Amino acid sequence: HEWDTSPIHWYVTSALPRAMLGTALFIPTSLWFNPRVRDLFVCACVYVSIFSLLPHKELRFVLYVVPVFNMVCAEELVRLWRGRENPKYGKYWFRGATTILAFTLFGTWGFLKVSQQNYPGGAALEELHNLERLNVTRGLLTPHVHIDSSAAQQGVTRFIEEQRRWVYSKKEGEHDMAGYTHLVTDKASVEGFVPFITVTGVDLSSVMTSPRPRMVPKMRVFKRKDLDVAPPPPPPPPGKPQQATEADDDDEEL
Repeated sequence: HEWDTSPIHWYVTSALPRAMLGTALFIPTSLWFNPRVRDLFVCACVYVSIFSLLPHKELRFVLYVVPVFNMVCAEELVRLWRGRENPKYGKYWFRGATTILAFTLFGTWGFLKVSQQNYPGGAALEELHNLERLNVTRGLLTPHVHIDSSAAQQGVTRFIEEQRRWVYSKKEGEHDMAGYTHLVTDKASVEGFVPFITVTGVDLSSVMTSPRPRMVPKMRVFKRKDLDVAPPPPPPPPGKPQQATEADDDDEEL
């Protein structure tokens, strides 16, 4: 499919199952045994169907239906709880349901830990703030930071542009980069700049193939080459140069 688009079934076959994990297994039986939840479920399905017609798809577009689906699942859990004393299979069905909930909780925790490592753009900008704040305080630097589209999509927001004296730019397209002091980008190299911060992130291709996802470089912060030159030493206190000059004059007279 085209870039930044997903097939029409993406919400049903990918996004919502990953959002609900094991609890999605309760939906069919809940609809069968709990007729009162069917109307709400149908409304949520219509909402998802309408957004499925759009080529560009994101989970946040249909996230509002997840509480409805959770309510449908909760109705089934209540039924299993009430029937747990059934002499035949009630307790086994309920134990199976609690096991599914436990795996869902563990999976949610795992996705949360992975997602914490997958916003390298924001982490790179925060690290830049920490490293250059001292130079700004000393008056040695007024940063002009360029944030490219990849960094903006991976954690850089206006909320973390916290330095008032700094200038932040998200200008897109080809333009002169010489006016910037720092670049936040996923590029491996930029002419005229040197990397001095590298942020790693989760290699998504390894999530499903390895119990320990591989960490790879995701984002870099570059500094303009001429900024690597050490600042000149501060001038000596007043009086010292004059004393040195007078001493030199005495030496010349002798």
